[in-house]
Amino acid sequence: MKKIILSVVLSLLVACAASAALLKEDEAICATGSGVVQVEPDTASVRLGVEVVKKTAQEAQADNALVMKKIISSITSLNIAKEKIQTSGFYIYPEVKYEQNMPPKTVGYRCSNQVAISVDDLTKVSRIIDAGVAAGANSVQGIQFFRKDDTESKKLALDKAVKEAAVKAQAIANAAGLKIKGVKSIIESGASFPIGLTDFNGARGMSAGAADTPVSPGLIEVRGNVTIIYKVE
Repeated sequence: MKKIILSVVLSLLVACAASAALLKEDEAICATGSGVVQVEPDTASVRLGVEVVKKTAQEAQADNALVMKKIISSITSLNIAKEKIQTSGFYIYPEVKYEQNMPPKTVGYRCSNQVAISVDDLTKVSRIIDAGVAAGANSVQGIQFFRKDDTESKKLALDKAVKEAAVKAQAIANAAGLKIKGVKSIIESGASFPIGLTDFNGARGMSAGAADTPVSPGLIEVRGNVTIIYKVE
């Protein structure tokens, strides 16, 4: 999340510098603004996977396929449509053993298969995790929450962003003894960043008899970011 926010900040600064170049330095003030709106999610993406290690790649793939079929069957039994289940990763690679003063030695092959399940009913998220693990999933890679339609939330976030930029620009103008005459340009670089990404990597090896997995959707943040060039005198 910190990397994403840093990337947005850097992009805003670049946009500000590029826009200011269109005017003489004594004719413009560049200000950035950010707005955040918190909303309840109504959609989730659950990522489950299975990893199998065998002596040959063929054995690893075959065993993995059997378990993944069970996982998908257990998920569809919860009235989750098959089109809501998408393969998000499939890998086969050697397991290599390293010993001092010895060349690397392949001791087996690992097959990893992951699926992402789109969930419209958030009450099913916990049941999907439990059913998947009971069916053989040994890699539960996380949950991400979304809004199906965040149009209104984005509008509110952008409104806040524009107002924040205006406050900054006015403060700069007052301090510099300048007068804002109007807006030269506005660059919108808004983005919606879900927060509360739940990491379940620690769920590896959970048994079928484990307690129900508690899941709390919480809130997600919808962000809006703008860069505004103000004409001054």
